[in-house]
Amino acid sequence: MSPAARPRLAAVAAVLLLLLLLVSQPWAEFPRRLRTLEAFGGKELAVRRLGGSGAAFDRRYFSFLENARRRLPRTAASVILSGVPEDEAHLYLAAYQLAPRTVAFSGVERPPAGSVVAVYGRQPGASERALAILPEGFLEALP
Repeated sequence: MSPAARPRLAAVAAVLLLLLLLVSQPWAEFPRRLRTLEAFGGKELAVRRLGGSGAAFDRRYFSFLENARRRLPRTAASVILSGVPEDEAHLYLAAYQLAPRTVAFSGVERPPAGSVVAVYGRQPGASERALAILPEGFLEALP
């Protein structure tokens, strides 16, 4: 393919994708999506995700995960979630945000070595070893 043909091919692909979007989505949904795109299009990826539909079920939890992701030690092999509703949506969002680390709920019998506990919804007690204190919770090292 010649370098001159690439911009034209990209434009044709964009128009086709827009047409597919218009045909497959309910028309009532389109103005809301357009407003969301206009409001969040130029923002940082984490802000765009916060405003999107993937985090709509619990935006505070998404903020917790993003703050945890930024503060996790590089050596953390996995993350154990504590204080999080144990449903598929919360686990999936955590696995997506914290990848490539493995994620599990707090009922794990033997967490892998190098695991960090992400505690949601409360601040650390005096006996807890907090690695990082977040607005929505904290990170704790396992003994």
